[in-house]
Amino acid sequence: MAEYPKRGQISLALGTAWFHIPIMAQRTKTSPSVGRPREFELDDAVRKAMSVFWDRGYHDASLPDLLEGMELSRGSFYKAFVDKRGVYLRALDIYIEDAIRKTGEILHSNSSPKAAIKQAFSRHVEESSGNEGLRGCFAVLSAVEMLPADEEVSKRIARLFRRLEDLYAAAVIRAQTLGEIDSALDERTLAKFLVCQVQGMRVLGKAGADPGATKAMVDFALKALD
Repeated sequence: MAEYPKRGQISLALGTAWFHIPIMAQRTKTSPSVGRPREFELDDAVRKAMSVFWDRGYHDASLPDLLEGMELSRGSFYKAFVDKRGVYLRALDIYIEDAIRKTGEILHSNSSPKAAIKQAFSRHVEESSGNEGLRGCFAVLSAVEMLPADEEVSKRIARLFRRLEDLYAAAVIRAQTLGEIDSALDERTLAKFLVCQVQGMRVLGKAGADPGATKAMVDFALKALD
């Protein structure tokens, strides 16, 4: 895994290295099985399972709940995923992959890195509002339910936060190089602060926080970039 770029290595951040995301769940193409094509796409089924786990949690999601949500027979489920834990870990991997990709795309979408960081936060304000906000962040909900006892889930959550910090740290370095952010600030400390603010927003959204109050909090937090 590539580390976030150090000063003097900005070309790495501006290239495609950031997008090489190590994930544990790869999209599986439909393939023949015992002489006939698989009747469902694995990733599509996993995303449907994610929705069930998101609403019910891992422990309260029963096999009948998953079969109904995934629109699978019991035989197809066991053949593809072995057990509930198998599909849960795949769902968490896909969620993490999506979160890293979306954040990376936004942070590389603007010629002004500082503006890109603000755009990323604006998206999180939206995600922390309304029905989407009440649903919360799947990774945070997984952490609350499964940690610290579950080592496999713990490693995945730690990887998500580490990669998000890498992306924000790289954006801070680019902004410092352009004179948009004070070069005396430590990029890793600032990146950790930004990730903490993002996760805090998602938790407040789960509690039904007022969008205006959330935006005001974000505006205050982003003053750290000045």
